[in-house]
Amino acid sequence: MKNRIRTKTAAALAAAAFAAAGLAAGAASQPAQAATITCGVWRWPVKTGSDATRSLVSTTVHSTTIGYLDGRTPPPSFGSYAHDHRIKSQEFKTWQVRATLVALREEDDGDIHVRLSSHGHRMIAEVPLGRCVSSASRWKAQIAAARHYLTSRYSIGLSDWIYVYRTVTVRGLGFFDAEHGVTGAAPNDIELHPVIHIRFR
Repeated sequence: MKNRIRTKTAAALAAAAFAAAGLAAGAASQPAQAATITCGVWRWPVKTGSDATRSLVSTTVHSTTIGYLDGRTPPPSFGSYAHDHRIKSQEFKTWQVRATLVALREEDDGDIHVRLSSHGHRMIAEVPLGRCVSSASRWKAQIAAARHYLTSRYSIGLSDWIYVYRTVTVRGLGFFDAEHGVTGAAPNDIELHPVIHIRFR
């Protein structure tokens, strides 16, 4: 009897130790997953609407097409001034397009990367992660609402594209990015960044 008790006790202790190790491993993996998201740096104030020229952005909504935006002339270069300032007229406007939402994926800077297409033209829109948006942003609440609209409908992660192919209306601020080979980018690298409103049709 004593041997059986000792055997059961040893087995229970081993099981408890195994469970504790599993919990520790799980706890350790959570910070590792969180660490895969690092808020961006390059032109980040402009990308999130917290730049020094944010008060000059028109809130009048300009309905347009991806084809029109694709045809705008991009900046010839980006100096240090562009980090915290808008530098082209298109960046001082609020644009709205109706298009096909092709696919979604989260980027390592926390943005939800939204691929849009319409009549042979393409561009991307970006929805920043809330903790990466400064409280100085004029559009912080709208960005959060747009992101919730997508994340409440799709499980968006860092690994795979989620293909959607649905008609959508997207509203956001004009932004010129640097060429960096991003999937779905416009030929002139114009974006709607940040997205401040999105609705499926």
